[in-house]
Amino acid sequence: MKNILLGLIMSVMMFPAVAGTINGNVSYNSDYVWRGVTQTQGGTSVHGQFEIVSDAGFYTGLYGAQVEFADDDKTSKELDYYAGFDLQVSDNVSLDTGYIRYTYDASVIESFEEIYAILNIGGLQIAGYQNLDDNDNYAEIQYSFGWLFDNAFDLTLIHGLHDEKNDAGRNFTMVRFNKLFGSQDQFNFGVTFGEDVFEGQTADSVFASLTYNFSRNI
Repeated sequence: MKNILLGLIMSVMMFPAVAGTINGNVSYNSDYVWRGVTQTQGGTSVHGQFEIVSDAGFYTGLYGAQVEFADDDKTSKELDYYAGFDLQVSDNVSLDTGYIRYTYDASVIESFEEIYAILNIGGLQIAGYQNLDDNDNYAEIQYSFGWLFDNAFDLTLIHGLHDEKNDAGRNFTMVRFNKLFGSQDQFNFGVTFGEDVFEGQTADSVFASLTYNFSRNI
């Protein structure tokens, strides 16, 4: 499947004059929670992301984060590679499809790959991910209530569902508060409240993040 990622990256880089933007962000998080599950055993984590987006909708990028898993003192870093195409159907409707590979700095946690599709309709987002190695699935629905507050800040309800071959499925619900600030809204402060998926982690999902975003035309 590495050839899929390589082909998508080449499509982005070879698109007419690579016209588009370079985007990125750096964030500090009181906890790294991914799909309802802590990836740092409730500890802090620094994240970074860098991507190239063409005006036609093709994109490629990488994402890195500090991790700390239970009974694993070797794995400390996650690095993900992704690429895809975001089709803008209208001002309020888009369909994003792509491929992502998750890698870790130790062999204790195996790398894996997913393909995904994300449909956005106004403030509603419906996403589906399929693991290419074991056919496990994950789905997520989000709805933003920012319009209730005249978009002074954003309040998002998130519901996720794990559909795994060795499990009947687990789900979780979270509420996320986000506030942009700075001279060009380049900073984002967020607080998330929710319930984790796995036993022993319930009711401890209250965490915050501070993110600096940057973008440049190319």
